Amino acid sequence: MAQWLRRGIANPVGEILRKFDSCSGRLYLKEDEMKLIKPKKQELEIYANLEIKFFKHHKPYGTLLQDVSPEKRNLKKEFEDLIKQKNAFFRFAEFEGKVIGYIYGLIEKIGDNEKGWKKKGELNSLVVLPEFRGKGIAKFMTIGFLNWLKSKRVKYAEMSCNVKNTGMLKFAKKLNFKEQHINFGKML
Repeated sequence: MAQWLRRGIANPVGEILRKFDSCSGRLYLKEDEMKLIKPKKQELEIYANLEIKFFKHHKPYGTLLQDVSPEKRNLKKEFEDLIKQKNAFFRFAEFEGKVIGYIYGLIEKIGDNEKGWKKKGELNSLVVLPEFRGKGIAKFMTIGFLNWLKSKRVKYAEMSCNVKNTGMLKFAKKLNFKEQHINFGKML
């Protein structure tokens, strides 16, 4: 697990402070224990490990147009492109010096619409290590992204997920995202 440690940051108190929700029985990490940090070029290995775990989680969904396995992609180029990209929000989520996920979203130009908006936010990737899911990390990262969009005067955001990813569907609705479109696929 040493590859997940960053900059030797540790909890200064030496104890893990948590918030317990007695209704759901879930243990949540407190927001002041988490950080969103811009990845550095030398942290490619962290990104690659997250991508491998993310791919394994999504492979069982069996989509018709499956993403390419991380082992077959040029993760170095992909990672460097994400770091350099303008109008993008690419951050690692860190807890007690350990990277536990990442978020990637961007601002896109949009065509004519009734609101007269020129751009929208697009949340493309939200990755949390399996052992940290259900603890508020995805919400923390998404709120960070939405706040970044607001600071850029973006008034609308979209996100998408696999129709079989019931956890993400519930999560999106919990954050007041509304279903807009359903995409269908067909092999020819």
